[in-house]
Amino acid sequence: MTKYDGIPELLSRFMETDGAAERWVTVREVRDRFGLSRSRSSTISGFLRRIEFTSYRHFPYVVRKVELLERESPSAPLRYRYLLAKRGSGRGDAGACREHAPAGYAGIEGPPSERRTGKA
Repeated sequence: MTKYDGIPELLSRFMETDGAAERWVTVREVRDRFGLSRSRSSTISGFLRRIEFTSYRHFPYVVRKVELLERESPSAPLRYRYLLAKRGSGRGDAGACREHAPAGYAGIEGPPSERRTGKA
């Protein structure tokens, strides 16, 4: 069993269904589409974070950008959306590796008060 058991295949199917080379994705959309439980959320988000900075085997997509979504209430959990794009779809894959990220790249976008700080 791999660390991301089945997640790359599900994300590939998710992207192929729409036929788009690039689209915004949330963990909840993926869970809802494939009937996954909330316990799989951290595995999905962990995989998406991984492909933001590096590749995963022969997975054909990269995360180009991560944005923090607005909270429904102050106690609601943080939610992100990921711009998932097919490799080589026009803008280059430089953002897919931390070493090659643009100068000043902070990883996620959103108000500083909403960003996670400290230990993950």
